[in-house]
Formats: sequence, structure tokens, C-alpha cells
Amino acid sequence: MNRKFAVGAAIVIVILAAGLRIWGIGWGLPTSLHYFSYHPDETITLFGAMRVNFFEGRLDPGFYNYGSLYMYLVNIAVLLASCWGLINLPSGDIFSAIGEFAKVYMAGRAVAVLLGIATVYLVYLLGKRAYGRGTGLLAALFVAVMPIHVMHSKFLAVDVPATFFAALALIFAVRITQGCRLRDYLLSGLFAGLAAGTKYNAGLVILAPIAAHLATGKARPALRAVSPKLLAILLPAIVGFLIGTPGALLNRDMFIHDFLHEAVHVKAGHGLIFTGTPCGYVYHATHSLPAGMGLPLLALALIGLLYAVWKRTPGDLALLAFVIAYYAVIGAAQVKFARYTIPMLPVLAVLAARVSADLVGRLRAGGSLAGMAGYLVALVVALVAGYTAVYSIAIDAVFARTDTRDLAAVWVKTRVPKGSSIALPTIPWFYTPPLDPYFGLPEPAERYERVNEFTDYVLVVSESEWNADFLRRESPDYVILSEFEYSDRLRIHDAAAREYFRALRRDYSLKREFRNPLARKPWILLVDTLPHDMSYAGPTILIYSRRAR
Repeated sequence: MNRKFAVGAAIVIVILAAGLRIWGIGWGLPTSLHYFSYHPDETITLFGAMRVNFFEGRLDPGFYNYGSLYMYLVNIAVLLASCWGLINLPSGDIFSAIGEFAKVYMAGRAVAVLLGIATVYLVYLLGKRAYGRGTGLLAALFVAVMPIHVMHSKFLAVDVPATFFAALALIFAVRITQGCRLRDYLLSGLFAGLAAGTKYNAGLVILAPIAAHLATGKARPALRAVSPKLLAILLPAIVGFLIGTPGALLNRDMFIHDFLHEAVHVKAGHGLIFTGTPCGYVYHATHSLPAGMGLPLLALALIGLLYAVWKRTPGDLALLAFVIAYYAVIGAAQVKFARYTIPMLPVLAVLAARVSADLVGRLRAGGSLAGMAGYLVALVVALVAGYTAVYSIAIDAVFARTDTRDLAAVWVKTRVPKGSSIALPTIPWFYTPPLDPYFGLPEPAERYERVNEFTDYVLVVSESEWNADFLRRESPDYVILSEFEYSDRLRIHDAAAREYFRALRRDYSLKREFRNPLARKPWILLVDTLPHDMSYAGPTILIYSRRAR
């Protein structure tokens, strides 16, 4: 393939990736309606970033459930934007200038977007280095249009940034198989450490350069004795991790506490979200990855994975060492968020592209009949990429429109008489229409306090969730429910939720429904439902009114 053509095509793919990731980036940002993002983790990450002050030597974000590197990058982005006059936060109450506070979130999202776009180009370099320019271009295209990567690149969260550093580590791991240069060992280890300093389990990418060294040693027995080169991976990895998360030394007690807390949380589960679901190995294969990649691309990636296991080149072994070990770790957890699969995506995209390019190349090199089959395979691959792009566009369209929670809040404030009583089945949070702008506060106790202080309406919220007896006793004028509150309870046939809905059907009528836009287009998804952390935008909101007696 012509080098100039490849570079031009890579630029076009990066521009496509940028468009998909920037479209809808303003979704859920704070407004006068709600003072916190509609993404439940963004506020926690942002507050950690805002605790840092490099000029005063304050490097402790006060939060170590994951690494600090992304929080540092967010802090730098906010600092630069402030220096350039793009952000002007007041020195007192930040909510008095909510538009400026929203810009702080946007600065953090901009970091994730830039790293997400850059990852697409890194995947091109990874595929090119491992298998050739054609594979690199196709792999970059797959990541550019991959729905979960497109979506999570818009979020102020660690998953996409960690994947950026993991992709860098993988590039230099593949380079080890092709030259065994010390520089490649050092850089692969360093970027593996930075990946871990962003999100701990992404540090498993260190297995790629180790596998590359061992695989190359088998091919060249003289290199087996060069074990000191393994130190050239491990030592820079430790340095990289400490650059990203110096709190491991500076605030060791909090680091250990938060690290162990997250480890226990991942092992124990996350409320009802994953109750009654298969083990992680099955769940990610049948739910997270089909929704995150799209079924056609996932099928192609699995074929590519088996092809790599069959070929077992040194480059294959380096990529497989990471993706298999990483899947083994996330599959063993009880918490099964789809975003946990994101660091694997560069490898899956490269392997899908590699098997596609190899098959098309072999067929086109054959006779006329084989050549026709090669064009047919190329058409199928193009259709896979096209479908995946349409899927991502459908998701972006949801992010670009007014969120259902905003629509519901405006409807209530304009249609429901002031002083009416309104029941909520749980303590309000990010999933609740923002009748009060503080409903997004991180702590449940703070949100419950806001319920009791709210004056526009009488909010009826029981401390015990889904309390049907409380609903009957209080007999509120309206009841508002969010999809995040009821979907998992109904899925597992929760007795309290079923009794609550029975009480609703008996005494209330569905007055208004603000429906998840993607629920109207199931043909786009090819899956029953999107995973929890792919459903943050536009959850279905139900508003019931009490029947006249």
C-alpha cells in the first residue's frame, strides 16, 4: 500500500473519529436545572482533580479508587483554560456561576476526547507495526466507529485515557518482537506504568512486553540470557505508576484503603445492577462486548482472536498475553460494567482487521473465482464498519438531544401545580428529573436532606426504598420513576417493586412518559438492552398522576 495514501486515509479516519466523539460532548453538563453532571462518576473524578494544586505541591486528590494520572491531566486542562480566560470560576460559591462550572467539566471531557481520538491513531500505528498498513488502517477505522469507545470518550472518566496509555505500551511491545531494542523495553514498561497509574487493572498491559521478550527469545535462543532486559520493563513501569499515582507513597494509608475498598467492591458486586446476571466471562461476551462493539464487529474480532491463537507469531503472543489476562481478571469480578472492556478494544480491533486483511489478500491472490470471493469478503467487512458507524451515530444523536430528565423536569414545573405532592421510589440522584438542582450531590444523606428542604413541591420519599405501604399511606398527587430505579428490580422480579407497581396501577394513571430514544430503534442495537453504563443518556422517565376519587 502506498505510504502517502495510507497517511491520508489515517488522517480521514482520525477526523471521522473526532467528529463522532465531539458530537454530543455537551450532554448532561451542569445547568440552572441541575448543578452536577448526569454521569454519576464525573463529579467524583472532577472534585479529585480540583483538590490538586501543583504550585503548592499538593498532589493528593484525596481519592484512590483508581489512579490519579487522569485527574492530574484534568487539573492541568482546567488550569490552562483558566489562564487563557476560557474559564472564570468565582472564588466563592461555584454554583453562582453554573455556566463556568460546566466549563470545568468540559475541560475534563476535552482531555478524554483528545486521548480517545489519539488512541485511534495509535491503533493505526499498532496494526501497521504488527501486521502492515492495511491492517492498521482497518483497525483504526474499527476503533473510530466503535460505539462504546465513541461514547466513553465523551466522559470525564478514566477508561479511555487508560486505554490510550495501554495502546502506547502495546506498540512498543510489538516493536520488541522486531528488534529487541532497549528503548522499546523502557518505553513499553513506562507506558504500562502510566496505564496502571490511570486505572489499576490496565497495568496488566505489562504482560505484552514480557510476552514479546519471551517469544522473541524462543525464536533467538541467544536472547534468553538477556533477562536484565525484563528489568528494563519492570523498573520503568514502577516509575510510570508513581508518576501517575504518587499518592501510593505520599498518602500511603488512604491509597491502601481506597485500593482495597475498590477491590472488595469489584468482588462483592454493585447493588442490583448485576444481580441475577451470568458470571463475568459470559456476561461480557454476551452483553458488554456485543453492545459495546456491535455484534458484527465482535464476531469478526473473535475470528481474529482464534486466528492469532492459530498463527502464534511473536506479535500475536504479545497481544494475546494482554487481552487474555485482562479478560480473565474482569471476568472474575462481580461488578461487570461494560466500560471495563474498553482497554481490550485496540487489540480486538487489530485482530479483527488482521484476519480480514489476510483473508482478502489471500483470496485476491488466487484465481478469478477466489478473487471474486475476496471482493465479497471486503464488501462484508465494509458493511460491518458501516453498520458499526450507524450504531455510533444513533448513540451520538441521543447525546445531542435534550435529555429526558430535563424534559421531564420542565414538564413538571410547567404542568404540575406548585405545592402538589410528588413521590419518588428512591432517594433522588443523577437518574431523577432535577426538580431540585442539587439532586446530583454525591452523598445519599445530602440528597435526602435536599428532599426535606425542597419547597416548590412536597417531595414524598421513604428512607426504605420502594415502600408500597408508604405510597398508599401518603397518597401523593404524582409519582415519578426513572428507568435506572425500576429496570433491574423488575428484571429480577423484586417483590417490593412489583408491589409498588401494583399500587400504582390501582390508584394512578400514567400521565406522561419520556422514553429512551434508542428504545424506539431496537434494530440498530441488535441487542435487547444497552448495558448500565451505556445508558446514562436519556433514560426513560415515567410520571403517574393519582386518579380522581
